[in-house]
Amino acid sequence: MRRKVATRYMSRTIRLAVIGGAMGLSAILMSAGPASAAIVPDYTATGTGGDVVGAYGRGTYAVGYVNNVESVLTTIAITDTATDSHGARLYVRFGLATGGSSQPSSVSASGQGDYQTKNISFPRINISNGEDAIQVRECLTEAGGDYSCGSWSNAIWLN
Repeated sequence: MRRKVATRYMSRTIRLAVIGGAMGLSAILMSAGPASAAIVPDYTATGTGGDVVGAYGRGTYAVGYVNNVESVLTTIAITDTATDSHGARLYVRFGLATGGSSQPSSVSASGQGDYQTKNISFPRINISNGEDAIQVRECLTEAGGDYSCGSWSNAIWLN
């Protein structure tokens, strides 16, 4: 006879495995390079105030658990799209439920067609339910530093 605790533990394990698998698949699909253009991201800086010519920043997200805490798990990606001397960087931060925003995370690429990703997470309870839940901005880089940046822009609501 199975105890209820074992069933609950098993369902949590399965849930984490499914979320982990989805994040892994997302990372694999986003790392496919130029072919990943066919994949529709959950959010992007394109067409926002955070957009700059020469960079293509985007990301996917899921809600899952990190150390038993419900969190937003996001894979952020940047592609350097220009044949110039500048690299590209995507910054992502979370709008906080208490106002303001979290410290930004970033991912950088340098050289036309270079593509880089990074996985980040943040506790869901601390994130705004408004349009500012995930905020983005792209920058061009020079010698590793920010050269020219877009403004912080709201990218997506979280449900």
